[in-house]
Amino acid sequence: MLKFALKNLAVKKVQSILIVLSILISAGVAVLAYNVSTQVEKGITGTAGYYSAIVGPSGSQTQLAMNTMYFTDAPLGTIPYRVVNDLEMDSRVTQAIPFAMADSYNGYSIVGTTPAYLSGKNVKSGDLFQASGHYEVVVGSTVADVCNLKIGDEIYTSHSAGEAHKTPFVVVGILEKTGTVYDKTVFTQLKSIWDVHEEEEHDHEEHEEEHDHEEMDGMVCAVLVRTQNPSYAMTLVNDYNGKIVTTEEGKSYSLQAIEPMATVREVLNDANQTKYIVFVLCGVILVMNFAIIGIITLLNTYHAKKEIALMRLIGISTGKINLLYLLQNLLLGLVAVGAAFAFSRICLAFMGDFVSNMGVVLHVGGVYWPEIFILLGVLAVSVLPTTIWTALMARRDSAGND
Repeated sequence: MLKFALKNLAVKKVQSILIVLSILISAGVAVLAYNVSTQVEKGITGTAGYYSAIVGPSGSQTQLAMNTMYFTDAPLGTIPYRVVNDLEMDSRVTQAIPFAMADSYNGYSIVGTTPAYLSGKNVKSGDLFQASGHYEVVVGSTVADVCNLKIGDEIYTSHSAGEAHKTPFVVVGILEKTGTVYDKTVFTQLKSIWDVHEEEEHDHEEHEEEHDHEEMDGMVCAVLVRTQNPSYAMTLVNDYNGKIVTTEEGKSYSLQAIEPMATVREVLNDANQTKYIVFVLCGVILVMNFAIIGIITLLNTYHAKKEIALMRLIGISTGKINLLYLLQNLLLGLVAVGAAFAFSRICLAFMGDFVSNMGVVLHVGGVYWPEIFILLGVLAVSVLPTTIWTALMARRDSAGND
């Protein structure tokens, strides 16, 4: 019967391809939407959960979180390093990591920080830069590959779109590939960022040229904080949010403090609205699939009247005939959901680079139970029209025999 079903499908190529494509689109998009949203949510919240609080200049909370953790936005500005010292002396704080982003190398952002910022990151070759070192950089795997860098090479950074600084940085380490934005970033000591800008400032003054870059010496873009427990994080955020810090020169800076997990969840809530819209569209497509499959089933039945009559004439029971048509649609459904799953994995592979800019790694092999339920549900819907038709045909046959 399986061979006969396959031959029958081969004869009806157009109808078979139409059914497979309609199922593939709805199932593939639904599975892809669920998988991507789940992996992005886990990846983003996982990174956000690494820090208890972030302190930075006043402005957009989302921009502060995305810049310091995912490097996707420009810094809001700068705050005095004194804030780092205050946080380090705070009994609620276990670690305060300074963060500065001001320069670039061949289009790749340069982050000035401490070795603690790279805690947990594996080095493919070389070592992490030392806090006591000077003009040392650790580069991401993509930076190293694209720029053909190796340990001991010298690189020259530049401020925004300006000319390169005259002081070279030495590559001391290359990070292992992570599939995240870390692959496309250069890391160095915070003091090296300050010093290279101070040297540039002196050079400009010697030539009596004006410069519009922001003073970086003794400044940071943000401070990433870990506290002893979550309740301390809440009180710390309340204390630092809106706080005014005044330097010895009399300059005042307004601070903001955020809980990164809460901020990221707000962003994800907006993204979830988009995900639900995708699921609604997939549902509409699935209803259309049901109608298409139902119409094709009726057309096949109409054109197969002689075929069915001949099978019954040679003694094939109605039950076996029904089973044949169910088997045909089941085969089409299995092929379609299999193709939909393969389609979603191919899309995941192509979307990896895009999502990595948010600091998230998309695992092509990552499969979640709801994906299986979605595929099984679509398979059931694809067989349903034929199931209804065969049940009606069996009832009519039974009534006729009575």
